[in-house]
Amino acid sequence: MSFVGTGGEDWVEIDGDLFDRTITATTLESVLRDDYEQVLDAIGVPFEIDRTAEGLLFIVVNGERRYRAELGRRGRLIFTSIMPTDGPL
Repeated sequence: MSFVGTGGEDWVEIDGDLFDRTITATTLESVLRDDYEQVLDAIGVPFEIDRTAEGLLFIVVNGERRYRAELGRRGRLIFTSIMPTDGPL
């Protein structure tokens, strides 16, 4: 959100995309917390959820972001693996 204008003509400019991402992230975070056991079974290790100010959600394992979590177009939960920082690449 930014404030733009001069004098008595000030107005607020709202980032609609950020607003949508925040709503989606809040919904997704609720799903991950409500279905923790099912997600745990899928990835095989205990995890935490990290949500950024930009509305991105990450699955954190042992203090490292291991997956990016998002909802697909049809409302399906999608995990994208993140390569380890100390990996071969």
